[in-house]
Amino acid sequence: MRLAVLAPLLATASACRLPAAVSPVRPPSSASSIRLPPATTDRTLSPLEAALLLAFRWQTQQQTGVHSDEPGFHGMLSELREYQREHTTQEQADASLRIMASLAGPFPSLFRPFAGEPWAPSALAWCTTKFLGFLVGATRLTQRRAGDPRGGGVLVEKCAVLEHGGCKGMCIHMCKLPTERMFAEQWGLPVHMAPNFETCECQLSFGVVPPPVEEDATLPTGCLGSCPLARDGAPSLD
Repeated sequence: MRLAVLAPLLATASACRLPAAVSPVRPPSSASSIRLPPATTDRTLSPLEAALLLAFRWQTQQQTGVHSDEPGFHGMLSELREYQREHTTQEQADASLRIMASLAGPFPSLFRPFAGEPWAPSALAWCTTKFLGFLVGATRLTQRRAGDPRGGGVLVEKCAVLEHGGCKGMCIHMCKLPTERMFAEQWGLPVHMAPNFETCECQLSFGVVPPPVEEDATLPTGCLGSCPLARDGAPSLD
């Protein structure tokens, strides 16, 4: 198995000194005062990233039934927003889970027997930095979490979906919660995703069990002040 062959290398990599994980900033209790910074990230994609985005968007269309004529990354965001307007948060999370499961193919079942290995969090963190950039932008490896020097952390430096989508509900119900559920149930390894709604950073901590969403003090209540759906008069989707 390739994962077994790579185990010594991954174990060595996880022992290397990594940048500290970012501690999530606790936002104010009311989300209305939180306004995301203006979107400035250049979404120029490599050929591989463009192919991955095309596959992700095609699968999104199959699972949601929503199609937009707008091309590329922004067309995908338009489709996700349209799906949000007409579906409950549970339906959004279920659709996202189906999208991710379809794209993951056989890899979760191949990885699951190794999920308990010490190098497993570092392996998934490394893969994340190589294959998730098409969707979220620049990433870098970090320690697993603040105060934990082990490998297994990934910092999304400025999440493109949050930056350009501007919606807390999309972030939580169509990314954070279904991703955490997928890795726990299908890959056999938990991951905690901690988005920062003031900077658009997101810390991923593989091997860390996330708190229940209702107990996560880093998540603000209500819509962000800059939410495009809230400006359009749509009901709260948080």
